[in-house]
Amino acid sequence: MRALALTCVKASLRLAAGLAFALGLTACFASEEELVGYWGADRPVAEGVYAHTPTHPDGREWDRPTWTGAITVSQRRYVSDEPNFPHQNARFHELFDDVYIVQSPREDGVGYGLAFVYEDGRVVSYHQPSCSDVEEAVLDAAGVSLDAEGYCPIHDLDQLETVMRGLYEAAEGQLRVDGVYRRVEG
Repeated sequence: MRALALTCVKASLRLAAGLAFALGLTACFASEEELVGYWGADRPVAEGVYAHTPTHPDGREWDRPTWTGAITVSQRRYVSDEPNFPHQNARFHELFDDVYIVQSPREDGVGYGLAFVYEDGRVVSYHQPSCSDVEEAVLDAAGVSLDAEGYCPIHDLDQLETVMRGLYEAAEGQLRVDGVYRRVEG
């Protein structure tokens, strides 16, 4: 019985750490209002049951998923009835082939990152950029500046597309992967 309780505690701690990691990485590119609306949202990810696995800073995936559940599309948002879905109500907006801006609601507004879609939408990896990691020339070209709280406020979709495209191109497409979703059923 003790071994089972210890296993449950470890699993809970892993889940909490995974969620804290995913939420802590919510993009510091932010807006007060959503910039990707219903008509501007794309649906590149197939509905089904997915497993979410964060990655270590060195790029290695964690030893097991931190969340598994069914993901569906509603109002062009990705949603799940399973508790603790790390990207509840996310919308995708195509930047170019298989590279998408991802918009995710947060308590204090809306955050943005990049997603890379593979295998006809059955595998998705994502990158949550930090403003401090983006070259100053990229921020200047987009008219974006770091504020006192460490966020880069974004004011419109054109500005968001410019900064995300510049970020991708400056890194020559070699961006850190912060997590992966893999379809396991459906």
